[in-house]
Amino acid sequence: MLGMGIAHLHLTPAEFFKMRISHFYAAMDAWGEHELAKQRFTAELMRMQTTDLLNIQLKKKDRLKAGELWRFPWEAEEDQPKPTTDDEIKKHNEALLKRLLKNGG
Repeated sequence: MLGMGIAHLHLTPAEFFKMRISHFYAAMDAWGEHELAKQRFTAELMRMQTTDLLNIQLKKKDRLKAGELWRFPWEAEEDQPKPTTDDEIKKHNEALLKRLLKNGG
């Protein structure tokens, strides 16, 4: 725990040993939520950039939305249907490939 306090929370050993355990866990929870938010932002940015790079190769009517290309676990189930079986994933990927090939990609 001392290592996490020093490395992640930037506490000195004296600050760590003066801290109540409940305050330490609350600080670690806040740090974890902050890190998760940074990871989500990066993932969504990468998805948006990838979708844009793919869409410049497609005709306007065939363009994809970011959620069609890549769905994240934190997105609402009703917002983006998720392929669940291997066959559904294969069909989804084949449909994307057809759209690309149809447009000369």
